[in-house]
Formats: sequence, C-alpha cells, structure tokens
Amino acid sequence: MLVGERRRKILEVLNSGKAVTVEELSQALDVSPSTVRRDLSFLQSKGLLLRTHGGAMPPSLTNYEPSLTEKENSMVEEKKAIGKYAASLIEEGDTVIIDAGSTTIEIVRNIRVNKAVIVTNFLRVSLEMPYKSDIEIIFTGGNFRFSTQAMVGPMAERFLERIRVDKAFIGTNGITLQGFSTPNTVEAATKRAMVQAGEKVFVVADSSKFNNESFIRFADIDEVDCVVTDWHLTRDQAEEFSDAGLEIIRVKEDGERL
Repeated sequence: MLVGERRRKILEVLNSGKAVTVEELSQALDVSPSTVRRDLSFLQSKGLLLRTHGGAMPPSLTNYEPSLTEKENSMVEEKKAIGKYAASLIEEGDTVIIDAGSTTIEIVRNIRVNKAVIVTNFLRVSLEMPYKSDIEIIFTGGNFRFSTQAMVGPMAERFLERIRVDKAFIGTNGITLQGFSTPNTVEAATKRAMVQAGEKVFVVADSSKFNNESFIRFADIDEVDCVVTDWHLTRDQAEEFSDAGLEIIRVKEDGERL
C-alpha cells in the first residue's frame, strides 16, 4: 500500500468521529505500529488529526480534553523547543504568569534568569523549577483538576484579577483567526483571567493547535500579543495570522528562532 493511500485510509477511519489506537490502525492496515506513528505525526503536522496517548482522534471533537499525561506524550520535541525559546523571553526581575500545561512546563525547565516572581496555577512548577534563591513562586490557589493538574475556579480567578505581571505564558487547545480556545469552561475562565493580568501575553502552542477550535474561547486574537510555535507551521500559515495582527514566532528544533 502506498503511503498516500495508507494515510487516506487513516483519515477515513477518523472521519467516523471516534478516537482510534495505534494498534487498531496497525492491524487494519497491516503495517507496523512504528509506521502508523509516523503517519499520525505527519497528519497531525497538517492539522488533520490530534494525537492522543496511544492513538489519534479527529480534530472536530471540540469537547475532548486530553489529560496532561496524554499531552506530554504528544509533540515532545516541539514542546521542548518552544519552551526553551519562551524561557529566553523572561528577563531579570520580571513578574511572570505561567499557566499549567505540557508546553508551559518546558518554559519552567529552561528558566535562565536568577531573579523573578513566578505566578502559576501548576503545582509541578515547584518541582521542575531550577533552584535559584531569588526566584519567588506564588500559587494562585483554587480547585485542583486531576486531569490537567491545574488549579482553577473562582479562587484562582479572584487572585489573578488583583495582580498585574510583565508577561503571561498561556497554553491553548485551539488557535483560529477568531481566537484561542480550550475544552473546559472553568479552565477557560482561569486562562482569561491570566490574559487580563498580563502586560504582554504569549501563547505557547505546538503547530497542531492551529486551525483547530475547542469548545470555549478564552481570548480573542487581538487580546494576545504573540504565539510561540514550532517549525512545522508553514510560513504561509504564519503569515495568515500575522496579517490579522498576531505576531507568530516559529522556532527550530534547537529552540532558536526561525
């Protein structure tokens, strides 16, 4: 079976509207799981499906919310590169919001400054942050969601409404010309409060999030200053968003800007 035909068959299966596993596709197509994974990675880079832990799902399932574990097993190298570049945007003495997520945690792992105030709703920040005595970590408080490991809800929102930071780094499940979206209404409200608290707002998201829309929008396109994404996003795709007034920074595998 030719590569193009095999990938068309994968999309036909997904068009039925349900998620599918690598093993199921491997058996149906009579190819190895590693071949299926390569096909899924290629199709995801084109925005034709969403990778999940052990399989894939159609991008049209707007209310599907992958767990943090599933996210951490998707677009791993891309997220590392995005996080490395985004961390370089934090300057000495900055006050910064860092959202919960599998891309934002890569920012934390690459913090280079020696002095900053980090406000976050992600408990893992305290475990992943390189030890630096002059970096202060402040947690928003709130209701803890096990699936995403984020603290959300009215308590988190009230805290965020009372602060103003230099930079906010926020994750998203979907990016369109209309704005940024996520599957959960409570998380959306917390993310919106983060957007409102940032003097400069960055969304960090791998290229699979582009031209996908999730259930609820937490920010319009003109409320975000910049998106940091990976090398799979084409120049033409980036220019489409740039023409709408949104700065797009694409980074290479080594975390340097394209």
